[in-house]
Amino acid sequence: MPIEMRVMMYNDQEIVSALAAFYRKSGRPLAVGQIARYVIHEGDAVSVTLAVETIDGEIVEHEISEADLAAAVIMQAIATKIPLPAEADKRILVLENQVTLVIHKRRNKADTSRIPTPRVRSAGSRV
Repeated sequence: MPIEMRVMMYNDQEIVSALAAFYRKSGRPLAVGQIARYVIHEGDAVSVTLAVETIDGEIVEHEISEADLAAAVIMQAIATKIPLPAEADKRILVLENQVTLVIHKRRNKADTSRIPTPRVRSAGSRV
């Protein structure tokens, strides 16, 4: 069976913007200031360390889990009206040193009922 797959790669600025919006909306805003460091960690799970230098010169580090990272990029896609199939699997990976949302949907026999069948026309009919 075919697999439908989409890959959405995000640059650092897009990830920081998505994270800031996600945490603000969830009532846990990130520290305000300049981004001092942004590090992507790969392993069993993808995570991000975001260090923010506040106005007072203090460095505040935020450890971002894979679940929060995924929620942030999905929320950003929805906010910018990028269609995401609800029933598709979504995963966060790192490709080319960029956080990447991979969306894939396997078509199985249950899905074939939703695919329209071709209509048969008689030899003399016009289109």
